[in-house]
Amino acid sequence: MLLPRNATGSSLPPIDAFGDGGFRIAGVRKEGPTLIVDGAARPWSLKGEALDLGDLKLFIDRPDRPDMLVLGMGERLIHPPASIRQAFRQAGIGLEVMDTATACRTYNLLAGEGRNIAAALLPV
Repeated sequence: MLLPRNATGSSLPPIDAFGDGGFRIAGVRKEGPTLIVDGAARPWSLKGEALDLGDLKLFIDRPDRPDMLVLGMGERLIHPPASIRQAFRQAGIGLEVMDTATACRTYNLLAGEGRNIAAALLPV
């Protein structure tokens, strides 16, 4: 399977399916909240019930920041706190917040274009 590459040259695995509390990414089932970063899908350990900056700080603190983070908030769009939006703006990282279904489609489209993106996805 050929995977699209982003501007940094790392492979971006496609999201094949989602639902039932997880995702199928590049043919592998991932349960629960999931990150796609550095060309790999991995579990996303949330620190509490509500999303806060600490849950997403890894994207801001890295030297090779993505151009954009696609944030899937679950079954419906819930905007993150202003502090998160402000931190991403100050870091120069685009933050696209949407429901998870739309986030998966958007991620696949942008990954297919070879964009330098990452994803943080809450399951549906």
